[in-house]
Amino acid sequence: MIFKTVQIQKCVGYILPENIFVIKNGKKVKLSKGTKINQQIKNILVSNGFKQISGFLLSENDFDENKASDLIARSICTNKLNNLNYKNLNTGRSNIYSTKSGLFIYNANNLIKLNNNSKIAISAIRPFSKVEQNQELITAKVIPYGIDKKLLQKNSLRLKDTFRVAPFQKKSITLIQTFDNKINEKLIIKSRNVTQKRLELCGIKKIEEIIIPHKENILCNKIQICINRNVDIILIIGPHAITHIKDVIPNAISKSGAKIIRFGIPVEPGNLLLLSKFKSSNNDIYIIGMPSCAKSPKENGLDWVLWRILCNINFKNSNLNELSVGGLIK
Repeated sequence: MIFKTVQIQKCVGYILPENIFVIKNGKKVKLSKGTKINQQIKNILVSNGFKQISGFLLSENDFDENKASDLIARSICTNKLNNLNYKNLNTGRSNIYSTKSGLFIYNANNLIKLNNNSKIAISAIRPFSKVEQNQELITAKVIPYGIDKKLLQKNSLRLKDTFRVAPFQKKSITLIQTFDNKINEKLIIKSRNVTQKRLELCGIKKIEEIIIPHKENILCNKIQICINRNVDIILIIGPHAITHIKDVIPNAISKSGAKIIRFGIPVEPGNLLLLSKFKSSNNDIYIIGMPSCAKSPKENGLDWVLWRILCNINFKNSNLNELSVGGLIK
């Protein structure tokens, strides 16, 4: 691709680098940026008094900006299992959007490497964002008006399976609420409603609820009953936050046979979350000791953990460390 100023008689084939306004049949019309000059447009320019014009000329080894951005977007969306589609805006830009609700997943380091080439700019919302169907997630812009075919094809191969939306899965969930001495009806109802609404946003329409005294043995028994019924996720919230690893809730979880993955996560609000897992013959059952902030509908660490579990993303302790990047939510 070359950029130069040429005499108007030699301008056919060049691409306009900016909008130009001309008079055509007595009316003011716009020749848009990116327009390829043909004989008819050349005649209009001549009739408007143009003597020379600046523009881009593509070689046979170049793709124009629109074809290039289309190829980039198609490469990103090739695998339909990644739940992505795109729209070409015909300005050297394509926007990629989700075809399902879920969690938007990609490796940030890979995206940074893809942008090493200054001729292509690819931007995305932050990884592990909760997204809705038809939400715009990525924009791909070709910076020059043309780009070398080999360079583009090389980068396009690296784009396949770089991004995906993991859809939320239908899972069975039990909410266990515990109380000290006397049931606080208002607090129980609030926690139930907030939790139900939180899960509805992820496609879970119904949850089971159990209300019991804040006693270790009673809680352990209820957890084991849920495990025997192969409940996918057990959520536990007490009358106050879990304060240490030997508190009532973690002790009850350990006695049930589940393994505690971690108490305390690097997300605020939501630091005092307890994550544990019971490995059954059928599936992994996650048991979560909820932080006190889970009684609020505002986004917190519980959401970040639940989203991943509902998308079948396996949790290890190292995965929880990754939550620290962007983990100050408030």
